[in-house]
Amino acid sequence: MIQEKDLTRTEPPSTARLAKATVIALVVAAAILVTTILPAEYGVDPLRTGAAMGLLSLSRAEATPATDSASAPVPAAPVQTGTYTAQPKIYKVDSQDFLLIPGQGFEMKYHMPKGAVMVYSWKANGKLRFEFHGEPDQKPNKDYYESYELDNKIGKVESHGSFTAPSTGVHGWFWENKGDKKVEMHLTVAGFFDAAKMYAGGPPEDLPVEDAK
Repeated sequence: MIQEKDLTRTEPPSTARLAKATVIALVVAAAILVTTILPAEYGVDPLRTGAAMGLLSLSRAEATPATDSASAPVPAAPVQTGTYTAQPKIYKVDSQDFLLIPGQGFEMKYHMPKGAVMVYSWKANGKLRFEFHGEPDQKPNKDYYESYELDNKIGKVESHGSFTAPSTGVHGWFWENKGDKKVEMHLTVAGFFDAAKMYAGGPPEDLPVEDAK
């Protein structure tokens, strides 16, 4: 009779085989320790294998403390002075349409504190001679005024820009139609002025101005 082999039975390893496996494991662990762990973790590289494999940089990176971005000093931005002037109230806006017959001239001015800014645009369908000027509230004499831009020979059909009041007072334009046809003009301004006045040959006329929306 053929005896069946017991497949569940396992022969225990001999003492010699266990000792050999243990020695091999210790040798492999020692090799890993010397060639990899010591250079990478502690910067110790007796066999120069860590340098060859680039592991020494890992130990240097770990030895350097990380910089806390929240506590790192931030370089201060350069301080720019004279770039703005605070105002106590919201800026005003004004928009006017004018019709000048041949030979007619008039003035449109806005009362502004010193340092206040106004942006403006005016555009006409024909050339107008003009002067952009101002009169301080405190004048050295009654005829004193300050001229900012003058075109009294050729004339322009439009002008756009910004203006900073050099003194507290009224600042604006004198326009004159020197042509032989009627000229229509539209003026738009926005800035820190508190009043608008039109001069057309008689006493100045106060015009309403509105706060910016």
